[in-house]
Amino acid sequence: MIDIRKGEVIEELKKIPDSSIDVVITSPPYWKGFGYEAYFNSYSQYLRWSKEWMKEIKRILKPNGTFYLNVINDSEITIRAFELMQIATEELMYKLHETIIWYRYNQQPANTNRQLTNQCEYVFMFRHSSNGVELDKVKAYELNPHIFKTKNVGNVWEIPFNSGSKSQIEFGRKETKSKFGHSGFPLEIPQTCITLSSNEGDTILDCFVGTGQSAIASIQLNRNFIGIDLDENAINITKKRIQNY
Repeated sequence: MIDIRKGEVIEELKKIPDSSIDVVITSPPYWKGFGYEAYFNSYSQYLRWSKEWMKEIKRILKPNGTFYLNVINDSEITIRAFELMQIATEELMYKLHETIIWYRYNQQPANTNRQLTNQCEYVFMFRHSSNGVELDKVKAYELNPHIFKTKNVGNVWEIPFNSGSKSQIEFGRKETKSKFGHSGFPLEIPQTCITLSSNEGDTILDCFVGTGQSAIASIQLNRNFIGIDLDENAINITKKRIQNY
């Protein structure tokens, strides 16, 4: 079952039954700077909005389900990832089970002497609790051994920024330079997260599906998938990629 939905994230999440999703893997938009983010008037509004959709995620996540949240800090909001993590853990009472570092070692150098080149993103692994966790590290390593330095499956994943498929159809000034689309991560990330925390036939959700990386990973791994996005172009790209695959 592959279900791609166009609509506002909170309204679409409200349509999903309680405790019905095994894994959520997503990368939310920045709070400003792109066409699909124009509805945020302030950073505080962005944080309130983030709390609302993460609250819905908690409702629909199964008792033993896992929520992977990929977030990056930037030169202006250097604590954005940590603020979203704080909302999730302190206000919504998620359990932060793991913090994964995506090491983007080939990131374009920062064009300034004021800051260092940002070579990492965070993937927070949230759960209702840490009880009953069984991560399939063997299969994760077999699937993507190149992202780990050794056979010890750790929490630093070394993936070059431009790995993955060729650029998709135009989607925005930053996204046309990236090979991932606005979902913001290479295929190895949803592949590995899904493999670690789910089984064949489970249901995966990406509520900011972008150009469909998590959808393709779910199909490859024989999972059901629900994808949501507000942008019609993103939805069209995702559907075309699914059809082509």
